[in-house]
Formats: sequence, structure tokens, C-alpha cells
Amino acid sequence: MDKGMVLKRVLLLLIFVAGLSGVSHAGEVDILVQKLVEKGILTAGEAQQIITETREEVRAELAVGKSASVPQWVQKLKLKGDFRLRYQYDDKEKDSRSGRNRGRVRFRLGMETKLSDQFNIAAGFATGGTDPRSTNQTFQDTFSTKGINLDYAYMEYAPISELTLIGGKMKRKKILWEPTDLLWDGDINPEGAAALFVKDALFLNAGFFVLDESSSRSNEPYMAYVQPGLKWKLTDTASLKGAFTYYIIHSKDYDMDNSAGTNTLTGSNHKYDYDSISPAVELAWKEPFSGLFPYAKMFGEYIYASEPDNDNTGWAAGLAFGDKKVKKKGQWQAKYIYRRLERDAFLDCLPDSDAYDGDTNVKGHEIVFKYGLAKNVTWGLDYYYMEPIKALSGVSDHSYGSSNNQQVIQTDIVVKF
Repeated sequence: MDKGMVLKRVLLLLIFVAGLSGVSHAGEVDILVQKLVEKGILTAGEAQQIITETREEVRAELAVGKSASVPQWVQKLKLKGDFRLRYQYDDKEKDSRSGRNRGRVRFRLGMETKLSDQFNIAAGFATGGTDPRSTNQTFQDTFSTKGINLDYAYMEYAPISELTLIGGKMKRKKILWEPTDLLWDGDINPEGAAALFVKDALFLNAGFFVLDESSSRSNEPYMAYVQPGLKWKLTDTASLKGAFTYYIIHSKDYDMDNSAGTNTLTGSNHKYDYDSISPAVELAWKEPFSGLFPYAKMFGEYIYASEPDNDNTGWAAGLAFGDKKVKKKGQWQAKYIYRRLERDAFLDCLPDSDAYDGDTNVKGHEIVFKYGLAKNVTWGLDYYYMEPIKALSGVSDHSYGSSNNQQVIQTDIVVKF
């Protein structure tokens, strides 16, 4: 073994020992190398070459999770997040207020690590308050500080490659597929347990969610669901995804937190349970119309609640075209959705909060446009025109009748990292 290799091994040993003894800064490692130079064991050139090669080896070991001096869960830790700056204008036609202008900010930071081949753990933090349908913070209260809350925290266990079991406060889009936000606001992360099974083109999602807990009552509300579906490649350029979801939602005789107040009530409690069925479909093409667009899709979903006798259905349909994802400069996507959600079609604490404040008993249009300003930086414009389906007695937002429409305009700058 030549002198350079021997010295390299010695230096590796010194760096390892330094790491165990708490020497963590690059400058402190350089001091060790300098001492070898001062004692004439290394020349300055040899020292620089060896430390450069050693650091490259350490970086390589960390990249593949094989460093002996750092726990593997730390080496495999992944961080990601996003920042969104928003201007929002909203106005109801017959309200006394002429319109509302708001500056808003959102910040989210998430982490995930692989504990073993079968176990993962993830957690995330986000701005916002106690509203599960919003992670926004509005500019107000003379520069008040803004809150950061636990957005999600869950563990995954994969006993076999096709099956994943999840428990905790989970990302909804990971465990339950919906092509629109007719039923689920994008910020909601449910709490409970879920299972995901994928085999070739088939998938099966199922879960049980806790909606509330009471120390004085035994009939706490809950939700369970099962969602069989398929992802089918029709041709080289066309694909189909579809699913059929069956919900069991126990909310009867309970005053639900974060309710929009538009479901039918008995006193202050919900009158119905919302067991329901919801088929959904998405048909996508790569480079349709002779490559006019890079990507296009059509999608829709339907909901039917079995217990209410009236006002118990809803549906949404839309299309999107442009790039499949807007991640790079110059990429773009446009989307249109029409939705109609009757009063008792679904639990009113879950739908998209930007569509008439998250109410049920609404119908209307949404137009979205996104454009890539730079890598991982996008500009977006989102426009809603919504109106009540019927006038609802005792519900202030709808007391003027179905002509009390609402317009919402949101323009965003989003940075992902």
C-alpha cells in the first residue's frame, strides 16, 4: 500500500474519531490535517488531495445511506416545502360589503425518512389556524406574528410490496383519490388509519377517520370508506383512471366542528348521516390534436347520499390542457370545472373552502391558469363564480335567495423547494 493510501486511511480514521467525539465543523477537521502537515507527515499538496478525496467519499456514503457515523434515518431524511404569496378578492353580490381585498401567505415544510425497508415516517408543518380547510395567514392585526401548526404526521408500514398501512394525521391525496375538490378541500389531512393496495392496474384504498371525540358522549362522529379503482393504459398516448367510493359517515345528532352551516340541522346538530356513493373518472391524452398541447384530460365525479330524501346529489366535471405539471419556466396549464353540490349531498365541513366559503347548496364555475416563471416557481390565477342552488331559511349567506352570487379572484406566486 503506497504512502498516499496509508495517509488517506489514517485521515479517514481521524475524521471518524472526530465525528464520534463531537467534532462536526469542516474547519475543525482541517485543523487535524494541518497538524499532520506541521509535523512533516504530509505535504500541503498531499493534505489537500487526501482531504478532497475523503470528503467526496463521505458525501457518496451519505448519499446512499452507508455512512457508519451518521444514523441511517438521518441520512435518508428528505425535506421539502413551499411558499405561496396570494392576493385575493371576493364579493357576494347582495351583501352590504362591496368586496373584500386580502393579502395572504402560506408556508409549508415537510420531512420524510425511511426507517427500514418496511417502515416510513413523515411529518409536516404549515401556517394557518384551527380551520382544517385553510393554511393561509391573512395580512392583518398590525403586523401580528402568524401561527405554525402540525399539518400532518403519520407512519407507513408495508408488510408486502403491494400493501401499505398508514396511521396518524395523513395526506388525503395519498390515501383517497378524487379528480376535483367538489367533496374535499385540498388542505384537509384526515386523522385515523388507512390502507392502500396496488396490484398491476388495480388499486384499493380504504380507511377509518375520527371526526371528533367527546368526553361526555359515546356516539362520536366518524367516517369510513372503501375505494376500488383502476389505472388503465388504453394506448401509447391515452390512459383511463376510475374509482368507485363508498362512504359511511356518522354525523347524525352531533354538532360538527367547522361546519359551514348549510347541511340540514335539528337544533344545532346535524339531522342526517351521510352514507354515500361516489363514482369518479379521468381520461387523459399525451400530445392530443396532433401535438397541439403536451397533455390534456377530462374528468368528473358524482355523489349521492342515501339518507336525505331531497337535495342529496352533486357532481363536477371539467377539463385541463397544457403541460401535465407546471415545474419549469415556460410550462403552463389551463383548467375549467363546473360543480353542483346540493345541500345534503355531503358533509358540509369538507368541500373546497374557496367555492362559496365551502358551503353545500352551491353551483358554479372555476377557471384556473398556471404558468412557470422559473424552475419550481409558478404564477397562478384562479377565478370562481358561484351561487346558491336554493334559498335556505336561517342561513345568512343564502337569505337573499339563489341570486346572491359570489365571485372570488386569487392570484398566486408559488415557490417549491
